[in-house]
Amino acid sequence: MPTPYVVFQILPSLVVGGAERLVVHLVEHLSRARFAPVCICLEAPLGTHYEARVRASGAPLYFLGKGAGASRGVLRQLSALFRQYRPAVVHTHIIGLNYAYLLMLRYRTPARVHTVHSLAQREVGVRVGAWVRQLAFRYRIGGVVPVAVAEEVRVSIRQLYGYPDPPLIPNGVPTDEYAPDPHQRAQWRQAHGLEPHATVLVHVGRFAPPKNHALLVEAFAQVRADAPLYLLLVGGGELEDAVREQVAALGLESRVRFLGVRADVADILRASDVFVLSSRVEGNPLSVMEAMAAGLPVVSTAVGGVPELVREGATGLLVPSEDAGALARALQALVDDPVRRQAMGAAARQDAIAHFDIRHTVRGYEQLYEALLNRG
Repeated sequence: MPTPYVVFQILPSLVVGGAERLVVHLVEHLSRARFAPVCICLEAPLGTHYEARVRASGAPLYFLGKGAGASRGVLRQLSALFRQYRPAVVHTHIIGLNYAYLLMLRYRTPARVHTVHSLAQREVGVRVGAWVRQLAFRYRIGGVVPVAVAEEVRVSIRQLYGYPDPPLIPNGVPTDEYAPDPHQRAQWRQAHGLEPHATVLVHVGRFAPPKNHALLVEAFAQVRADAPLYLLLVGGGELEDAVREQVAALGLESRVRFLGVRADVADILRASDVFVLSSRVEGNPLSVMEAMAAGLPVVSTAVGGVPELVREGATGLLVPSEDAGALARALQALVDDPVRRQAMGAAARQDAIAHFDIRHTVRGYEQLYEALLNRG
């Protein structure tokens, strides 16, 4: 039996986020008969449940202790790992490319892949990041293949770098893990003080400017309901205190719950009725796929790859970015019509199973890795 190809997954950290979730899924689901994943975080450990999942998978996990700014020490450690493992595939994410680019050339890595998780213009960075991406993608020095997670991201790679035909591999989620379960739904609601007949809206994402929580809270304040109505905010981040202040100023403390970073997102989604996203920009958001896999209709701003996931009027409602009134009206429409939202949710789950399952994503990357290895 042939020895599996070593695959480096290199990223800043395993903070809870979309790019990091993709890495966890790849480490967990790549065929171990063909590929041996090694996960390398440039920064120090954070103690997240993503780190625990990678460890549980049996894949080696390294932390290089990067602080603020560039670090030659990290580069030396990463070089030592290249010498130790001699990876056949190096797959980078976010600023992982900045550190791995020259090492891929130095050690003649056969297959070199970089996933672009957001619009290329947002990911380009400054100084080293911009220089590396110009060499890699505009001048195509080193054979690094940029992978787009959504069609809009693919277009942005073409526009920014003139890269002719970047592969498109949409993100995916393990849909079985998010299957609706009425018993777990009732159990979670009871444990967290939510009435069985309440209408529950949920948002999953970092408290960071692109997610635009302020718009979401402004819209939620306009929604009315006869039954109890709640908004669950899952995640952490630098703008959480500002959002808490906004919630207090609007008198919404009893109806908006801050749940923090959670490992039980699937249970939270099962306990909810509508998923809402208020982002200014997105790539191909895994949070939307997870919500759809859990059988929730989606109300979202029509940004990034979201319109590629949500079928307007069938699996959710899309509204313009930065329009609190439109977002409030869309939420109100589904709060007022439980039959419609249940039908949308059922259709959303079917779409998720058919198109967004992690098996499709993993198969796409496996085929890309093998094509690059065979080409070499």
